Amino acid sequence: MDARIRDLFRKIKIVPVAVFEDAERALRTVGLLEEASIPLVEVTLRTEAAFRCIEEIVKRRPGVMVGAGSVLSVESLKKAADAGAAFFVAPCLDPEVIEYASALALSFIPGVATPSELNQALRIGSDVVKIFPAGVLGGVKYIEAVTAPFKTRRFDLIPTGGIDETNVAEYLGNPFVIACGASSVVDPSLVAGGNFEALAQKIRRMKNAAGV
Repeated sequence: MDARIRDLFRKIKIVPVAVFEDAERALRTVGLLEEASIPLVEVTLRTEAAFRCIEEIVKRRPGVMVGAGSVLSVESLKKAADAGAAFFVAPCLDPEVIEYASALALSFIPGVATPSELNQALRIGSDVVKIFPAGVLGGVKYIEAVTAPFKTRRFDLIPTGGIDETNVAEYLGNPFVIACGASSVVDPSLVAGGNFEALAQKIRRMKNAAGV
């Protein structure tokens, strides 16, 4: 993992996980994040517009670190890198994608849900790992349990799934957690509806809850 990106995760504490259907709404949303001193966004590759949104944010919001989420294959990793993404996140563990990213020195974060998957990710060389879906798995208590056998290893976690302003501080209290991924901070219904005033309020609440 690029030290600059890792340091930004540690500083910002929140990784907004966004689903964008068009570039203009993406730019408006990222503008609100930047105004709130959250110069970071993970654009999930769940829509046809995702790659264009990454390109436009990179071009028009140069102060924002843009990542690609839901990276499920080498092909999508390549395409996201070509679009200008600086980091890449998967919901699952795919050794082929990890090894390809490593060969190109790309900052790739695999997703894990079990001790076996976490061990495999660490053995392959990942030093920042996503726990997903964190809330369904058991939240903070699960993270405490799953990391217990790995306390002598050096790595960081980004739990994602079910995290909002009511529980983000608890997650961040775990020593392995460097930041929390959260779609709630960029609520897709507010983005799709163009309700940017409510979105700005939600961003501020999440920022305050995380102590940023």
